[in-house]
Amino acid sequence: MKKLIIALDGQHFPKGAFEFAKAINTHSKLLLAGVFLSPVDYSKILAYTGMEGMTVMPEWMMKNEEDLPVAKNISLFKEACTAEGIDFRIHKDTDLMAISSLIEESRFADALLISSDLFYSNVSKEQPNFYLEEVLKKSECPVLLVPENYNEPERVILAYDGNESSVFAIKQFAYVFPELCQKEAILLSITGHEDDLPEYSLITELVSRHYPNLKIQNLHLKNKKDFTEWMTTKPDSFIVMGAFSRSIFSQLFKKSFAAEVIHEIKMPQFISHK
Repeated sequence: MKKLIIALDGQHFPKGAFEFAKAINTHSKLLLAGVFLSPVDYSKILAYTGMEGMTVMPEWMMKNEEDLPVAKNISLFKEACTAEGIDFRIHKDTDLMAISSLIEESRFADALLISSDLFYSNVSKEQPNFYLEEVLKKSECPVLLVPENYNEPERVILAYDGNESSVFAIKQFAYVFPELCQKEAILLSITGHEDDLPEYSLITELVSRHYPNLKIQNLHLKNKKDFTEWMTTKPDSFIVMGAFSRSIFSQLFKKSFAAEVIHEIKMPQFISHK
């Protein structure tokens, strides 16, 4: 049995992420912990305004529990888990430091599920927003970003550039979700030049043991649109990649490759960093 946590901020209920958890639970029973966060991370606001030393109690914290923005979400979560036979826990982290609380929770989970569309969209609808980037940089477990229109993908795309972060992500996906590794898998060698797969024998020795239906493909990137255009030919896929590390992605695009993919591609994305 694995333990997954799912982030529910304010009144947002991440239906796509819950559908993913429901599907996994049919393969192998899991413990799903709902982490209920405040509508805003007030520590970010206080730091920005220079008011860290002041005691500021937002209105929603001064009301009774029944009036909290998260109360309805907790009820929905309980009902959904009970209906689907999912073992669940309720974790209320409705304090001033929502993101820090979520990151601390991630230390004690196999993976964190987040809506790639809704996560703190009341703060910024542009994804990845600042809150999501903070979680991706500091999470102590892999993060699975799930769009709201989730349907179970047919294949797994393993984005590989020879960097330790991409290899680490490929291994973590296999360890956490072995039930998904039976799907068609494409080891996608992503490079900025026309070279063969980096460390071909070593990476194939490893990956072929976890992904029995493995195919290998090279993708030479000339510009940052090449990957997103290629992905349109592979709809209904999981994307597995390392993030926010010094790699060919940052060198080639002068910007986080993962952030670009999150913004452009509406598919489930498994992101892990070492």
